[in-house]
Amino acid sequence: MIFSKSLRFSGAAVGAVAALSAYGAQTAHADTILKSGDRVVFYGDSITEQRLYTRYIQQYIYCRYPKMKLNFYNAGWGGDTTVGALARLDRDVLVLKPTVVTLFFGMNDGHYTNTDASITDLYRQNLEAIITKLQANNVRVIVFTPGAVDPDKNPHLGEVHYNDNLAALGQAAIDLAKKHNCAYVDVHTPMLAYQTEHKAKDPKFFMIPDGVHPDPSGHLVMANIMLAGFNVDPMPDLGTVDVKSGTGSGLRVASKSGSVFNIEAQNPSVAPFWIDGGNIGAAQDSGFADRAEQRLTVKGLPKGTYSLNIDGGSSNDLTSDELAKGVKIAGTYSVAGQRIHDLTNKKENLYFTSWRDIRLPLTDIAGVDAAYNDLIAADGALTSAIYAQAAGSAKSAITLSRLPSGPNLAQGKTYTASDPNVYNYGYGALTDGSWEANGQHCFASGDKDTFPKTATIDLGNSSKVASILLGVPAFGATKTIEVQVSTDGTQFTSVGSHTFDEAKEARYTYSFPAVDARYIRLSYPDHYKDGHGYSPLFSFTTECAVYAAEK
Repeated sequence: MIFSKSLRFSGAAVGAVAALSAYGAQTAHADTILKSGDRVVFYGDSITEQRLYTRYIQQYIYCRYPKMKLNFYNAGWGGDTTVGALARLDRDVLVLKPTVVTLFFGMNDGHYTNTDASITDLYRQNLEAIITKLQANNVRVIVFTPGAVDPDKNPHLGEVHYNDNLAALGQAAIDLAKKHNCAYVDVHTPMLAYQTEHKAKDPKFFMIPDGVHPDPSGHLVMANIMLAGFNVDPMPDLGTVDVKSGTGSGLRVASKSGSVFNIEAQNPSVAPFWIDGGNIGAAQDSGFADRAEQRLTVKGLPKGTYSLNIDGGSSNDLTSDELAKGVKIAGTYSVAGQRIHDLTNKKENLYFTSWRDIRLPLTDIAGVDAAYNDLIAADGALTSAIYAQAAGSAKSAITLSRLPSGPNLAQGKTYTASDPNVYNYGYGALTDGSWEANGQHCFASGDKDTFPKTATIDLGNSSKVASILLGVPAFGATKTIEVQVSTDGTQFTSVGSHTFDEAKEARYTYSFPAVDARYIRLSYPDHYKDGHGYSPLFSFTTECAVYAAEK
């Protein structure tokens, strides 16, 4: 993708989109179009006002370029057209003294009807006036063509062939960008191609619930396309290391003990791009993950499957073969990445409130200017806090723990709790085979103020047990879990204890000399003070897996 000074991605390039398997992925990298100190305004209609693609773009740039100090503002207005955008340009955009403005209009300019030359001409006339005025104020302009609609969710849009209308408006936008030497990105073509391909695979697929406004996954698709217009670089690799020879690039083996390998980054890393788990599929399908995830390569590991933990947060389970080839790692593990995401969201919402609820409707009230200025100062303070998170990333600590092999002896087995949960939360979830950290698949004790609490699993018969794998969710106050075993359910022997980090999803393998055991008891002797969403008196465990000694 693409802009007039680099590569072009036109309607004729739909085949190239499919071939790349990354909608809007750029195929060449130059310096990003943004510069340190830029003031960037996202200008658009209700799709911009949704504050989703704009958040993803900001979040990515904060993470990828922590030293590039930028200020972002969202000037989206529901229902707007280029007519309204031209009228409010001074009031809502130029007042911010921007150096860069993105223009994302056209969805409403088509008037939700068939393609019409007069509609296209009016759009062209007003968009050109906006570009001309911005450039006269020394603003660098990036033109986005309008996105796509989903006729399956709004049949009227199919009846009038509205995507054809949007394509015509998009071509007018591209022509103007070329004429005025603006950067531009064709959002419409790859977005429609993505939707068409996924509907062919699954007729029930959608990313635009009302036919016009994309959901978060649809905004991820658009953000990936748009980021190419900024000419951003992909996230850097986490690094490569061979645990046998100790050689590598960017990583070193800090220590190894048995089946546990501790690896350390040799240089400070960027803050990972955090994304909620529900949108990872869309990020991968759209090519966003190719840009945002970071590659990790670890060679020389003994054959097996490994639990990956980065900076205290759990990630995927990966085989030694996958790790040797190199795997892309999503930033879902990163606390700093999630904070950047959350702060960016709060910053956009704060500016929206400052602009729409304070400055515009209360202009004539004495003292409001001072209140507005304080809010803008707070917006700047949040930007500083975001950059502090982005710049504060330390050298990453990576732990690979070889998972026990063989069947999970505890899966599906019954258990009893000393303090049963009476709120219908997590019933049967301790041994259901799922590591999902949610209400359906996460074990929870009751909330009585009595410790230690215990949960005791009956394996059904005695086996030679040598390792037990436990996990905890990122919520709750679970702290220490001691594991005990017994052959008769009366006399229990401790085989290990581990204290988990507070509010971090994690797994831990308790390894010990093989011992006969029929009953496995988890004992929760203490808890953290903060319940992180729940009473601290609950004890949570995502799963308990029990493995026999390897022969």
